[in-house]
Amino acid sequence: MVIRPLPVERLGELNEIYDMSQIENFQHIRRGNLESCKEICFVAEEDGRFVGEVSIMTENANIPAAVIPNKRMYFFGLRVLPDFRRKGIGTALMTCAISQCLKRGIFEFTIGVESDNADAKRLYERLGFKPFLENCSEVQFGKVCRFDLLMLKCNVR
Repeated sequence: MVIRPLPVERLGELNEIYDMSQIENFQHIRRGNLESCKEICFVAEEDGRFVGEVSIMTENANIPAAVIPNKRMYFFGLRVLPDFRRKGIGTALMTCAISQCLKRGIFEFTIGVESDNADAKRLYERLGFKPFLENCSEVQFGKVCRFDLLMLKCNVR
């Protein structure tokens, strides 16, 4: 398995992991975000097939506390195909993304997680994320989403 930044021209291949057609214009919005560097996406690839993804937002107008330009980034969209779950791919994706950000001088990260998603919370807590803001909500594509915001602060070296 290889983890690397998503080549923008292969964005459509992520539909196997998450069907972007579920939300009107989502693929178009993601392409624009990737091209403008508002979003950085890492993929896990096995035998030429994407089996997992995670994205980091460098801006987040819906949750101002989630991002501080050049200091704090917001994770979203950690997804792994069902047959590949519980094999360390989510951990590897998060670790790779964090490592790449640390090299660029970013030392704080936030991630939203639904209150009832115990598996995701355990993963993020193992990685060092701690509760930051509880009972958050934001409107995404006309739908209200509720979640807790967790934060990871890495030591500045």
